[in-house]
Amino acid sequence: MQILASIWDGDSWATDGGRTKINWTHAPFYAQFQGFNIDGCSSDSSTCSSPNLWWNAGSYRALNPAQKAAYQHVKEKYMTYDYCYDKTRNPTPPPECNQ
Repeated sequence: MQILASIWDGDSWATDGGRTKINWTHAPFYAQFQGFNIDGCSSDSSTCSSPNLWWNAGSYRALNPAQKAAYQHVKEKYMTYDYCYDKTRNPTPPPECNQ
C-alpha cells in the first residue's frame, strides 16, 4: 500500500477563482506523512463491505451533530473551492459528490 500526493497548478481556477496566486518562489513544496496507520482492503474486493470491518460500524457512517457543526465551521471559514459545485468543469458532478 502507498500514499501518493501531488501538487498541480490550479492558479487560474482553484485559488479563490484565480484571485490568489501561488508563490512559486517558495518551491519546491514538500509533504511528509508519519505517525499514522491505515486499515483497508483492495478496491476490487467484495469484503470491503463486510459488517465485521470496523469502518462499517454505524458510528463511522455519519457525523454526529457536534462533528457536523465543526465540519460546517471549517468549510465556511476555510474552503474556497469545491469541485462538486464547479458546473463549468463538471456539468455533471462526479459520483463521490452525490453522497
